[in-house]
Amino acid sequence: MFISSLPPVHLEELLKSIIEHPIVDAVRYNTGVRSAYNPYETISRILALTVPLNKPLYIDLKGKQLRAIEWGIVPDSPVILNHKITVELPAEIHMRGDARGIVRKINNGNELYVDCKEGLVGKGQSINILGKNLKIEGGLLDLDHQYIRAMLDLGLMRFMLSFVENKDDVRELQEAIVRHSRGTVSVDECEIVFKIESQAGMDFVRNELTEKHFSEGSAYRLMAARDDLQIHIGVDQMPAATRDIVRKDPRSICASRLLMGLEDGGVTEADKSDVEHMRTLGYKHFMLSDGISREHSVEALKFWQEYCASRPFEK
Repeated sequence: MFISSLPPVHLEELLKSIIEHPIVDAVRYNTGVRSAYNPYETISRILALTVPLNKPLYIDLKGKQLRAIEWGIVPDSPVILNHKITVELPAEIHMRGDARGIVRKINNGNELYVDCKEGLVGKGQSINILGKNLKIEGGLLDLDHQYIRAMLDLGLMRFMLSFVENKDDVRELQEAIVRHSRGTVSVDECEIVFKIESQAGMDFVRNELTEKHFSEGSAYRLMAARDDLQIHIGVDQMPAATRDIVRKDPRSICASRLLMGLEDGGVTEADKSDVEHMRTLGYKHFMLSDGISREHSVEALKFWQEYCASRPFEK
């Protein structure tokens, strides 16, 4: 399966071109992207394009993923997070691209004062904190619940959940599905993808999950969300992590850090080798990131179509 992430729904031509492309088997909508429409209307507009083509739509809920909720210029203003956190200071903060710094002070749990080069932090931007004893307060956000409710009202039951790290994260989504469907939808009817993006997530995979959790007919599957995962565990730990994820769940999805050469002008041999390596590990399902899908969809989809023609995946 080849999954493309979708752009904001108001970019109608790009949205349509991605969904209609023959190499795209399924699509994913990131609820961290601010929509011009409410959750029900957002999903409805996507379904109007996917349903006639019988292409699955996954809705990616943010859960414990840290994001900036206000625009700001660091270090002059704080980074305001969507969750309150506690962590031993100083701690590392990773922002967009290579932008990083040191968290020196936290006020009110979610106002982070950072020592770094001057830069812009955008509203909705993903933030990663690396430090000892990091704890994130809360789980599913109000917007997540709005999307869950809209999904179930529209008969959509394919979820992705960001930063899954323990059974409580999974249980919270399970309970939300039952509550918002008013008991009419069973978790067993759904598909829930656990996005593994941190060391705690890897510990959960290795120590608490078994192959039985992902057996034939299971509602659950894993995703190696490689961008954030690499930030959290480091490059040296990535080979073992990606191997352990797909060994635990043969239907695992390899996501992010695919075709990154497109950001510098074109697909490289390193990009091709990366895909080949992940296939050697056992990955059969791949997903493009938001950035590649939005900024380089034509080139990415063209490459994938040609690649699959020369190196077909087993059905």
